[in-house]
Amino acid sequence: METLKILKTRKDELVEKTLEIMPTTLSGDLANRTFFFKIDEETNELTVDYLYYLGQQQLSDNCFYTIKDHETPSPEEFGYDNIEEMDFDACGYTQHIEESIEDTILNLELFED
Repeated sequence: METLKILKTRKDELVEKTLEIMPTTLSGDLANRTFFFKIDEETNELTVDYLYYLGQQQLSDNCFYTIKDHETPSPEEFGYDNIEEMDFDACGYTQHIEESIEDTILNLELFED
C-alpha cells in the first residue's frame, strides 16, 4: 500500500510540513482540523494540507493527524501572544504528530492483513 509506505519512509517530512502550516491551520474559529498528505505523481513531491470541519467526518487513509476543536492550543498557555508566534516544535507538537503517524501506521497495518 502506497500510503503506508509514505507514512513509514517520509515521516520526518510529514512532520516538518505539518509544523510549517500549523499557524495558518489553527487560526480562525474553533473546529476540527485533520492533516493529510498528497503526492505529485510526476515529481514525487509531498504536500501536507488540512481539512477544516465541524462534527464527524469520514477520513481517508492519507489523513494522519487531527486536532479537535477542544484541543486547539491557546498561545497564552505556551507564553506566546498569538498563534503565529508559536514554536510548535518547542511546544511538543512534533511528538504529537509523530505519535499520530505511528498510530495511523498501526491501524493501516491491521486492516491490510
